[in-house]
Amino acid sequence: MAQDNVDVIESAYAAFSKGDLERVLSYFSESAEIVAPASVPWGGEYEGPEGMRTFLAKLLEHFSEFKTTPTKVLGADDNHVIVVATNSGRTKSGNRIENEVVWVYQLRDGNVTSAQVFGDTAAVLEALG
Repeated sequence: MAQDNVDVIESAYAAFSKGDLERVLSYFSESAEIVAPASVPWGGEYEGPEGMRTFLAKLLEHFSEFKTTPTKVLGADDNHVIVVATNSGRTKSGNRIENEVVWVYQLRDGNVTSAQVFGDTAAVLEALG
């Protein structure tokens, strides 16, 4: 089961890297909880696939270039996957950014039921200007 969940998350990241947002959203349950630090402009709590769409739209509106590259994808137990990823790109204000984030995903029946991101928000805010 843990490997199946790792495969789901790796597939979601692969879809995101190809710009296939609909595929990314298909991995989230209708009641999925997505949480990002409130200190960043796209921070807050979101629900379901449409919540993930809103989160990503708010995130991407601050960048002229953005990519996220998983460096580690770990099945923590039968229901959780931990992803260490490097986010990189250029902000709309022209600043380059590269920082590491950690996502904690919980899955049930092959769907993400919760996702929470942790990272250095001070570095992000500085880059945003």
